[in-house]
Amino acid sequence: MKKLTVPLFKVFMPPEAEKILFDTLTSGFLAEGPNVEKFKNLLITFLGNPRVVPVNSCTTALTIAFKLAGVCPGTEVISTPLTSIAGNVPIKMLGGEVVWGDIDPETGMITAETILPLINDKTKAIYVLHKEGSPAKMDAIYDLARKFNLRVVEDAAHAFGAKRGNNKIGSVGDLICFSFQAIKHITTGDGGALVCGDEEDFLRAKKLKWFGIDRDSREGRDVWHEDIREWGFKGNMNDIAAGIGLAQMKHVNWILDRFHQNGRRYDSLFRGIPGVKTLKRDPLDFQTYWGYTLLVENRSKVVEALASAGVEAKQIHVRNDIYSMFMKERKPLPAVDWFDKRELAIPCGWWVNTKDQDRIVEIINTVTL
Repeated sequence: MKKLTVPLFKVFMPPEAEKILFDTLTSGFLAEGPNVEKFKNLLITFLGNPRVVPVNSCTTALTIAFKLAGVCPGTEVISTPLTSIAGNVPIKMLGGEVVWGDIDPETGMITAETILPLINDKTKAIYVLHKEGSPAKMDAIYDLARKFNLRVVEDAAHAFGAKRGNNKIGSVGDLICFSFQAIKHITTGDGGALVCGDEEDFLRAKKLKWFGIDRDSREGRDVWHEDIREWGFKGNMNDIAAGIGLAQMKHVNWILDRFHQNGRRYDSLFRGIPGVKTLKRDPLDFQTYWGYTLLVENRSKVVEALASAGVEAKQIHVRNDIYSMFMKERKPLPAVDWFDKRELAIPCGWWVNTKDQDRIVEIINTVTL
């Protein structure tokens, strides 16, 4: 196998991160402090929502979101198996049950039409992944949620900066979870944020991220001798992680633009190639193309041919319903079955140039002829 020259993911680390980290490490304060506050304020401005709660991972954000949604023993969450396992494990951790929804085979995402037949008296929430940075059809999903008094948890791990029409993901909605894990568009090493549409959720989330105590209002108080009314997690972000994030945010716009332009170019290059199907993407949306997903009929041969040329390609997330922990939730999902056999992600980030793209498309075209 040829040495890897075009990875599927690559960490971007700006030079100014070194000084920020040095200043942080020598400041004597490493926990959640001024860097986290500055990073939070940048997120507020960028997303257009003041109710931002920085946390130590997107998994923590999702777990808090599901708790806010009322997930507990005896409740159900309608979800998709075509996501990171981090999207579904928190439901089990809180004692809830996962109910798998089938997908639109043109997008790989659940829709209002696939969700509706699954709603019952036990349903508390709907989990939606903005798959690889392509916004889901949220208007219809929220209409459905409002009709049945359900909460919506949006997994925007792939969609930092994505827009549905004119609205950035996170600017509106119930509970929106972002990831700043190492290989995301911007990184804090590991980290995330929960963005709330409701002030009550926001105030609870601030407490749930740190044992049930609001760290922002603890100064001058002996909080450990006060009553803690609701149990929470140890999920706060620290100043080391936020320092990396501060450096990253200076570059976020050009990073997202490179992903988007590369994705749009792939859309054009793959059009009409036999054996290759591109996903349906709304031209009015801004997609972040965290990984460029396409559907191929002979995936293993395509992966092998790309690997021989030094290009990494794979299915990013293995379907969750194959795991034993979800054995009793298994059910027929014909669209998921079809999509799962063909799904493939190829490199699309800031490190991919037009020459790389042309070579990748040529290899895939040759294999799928």
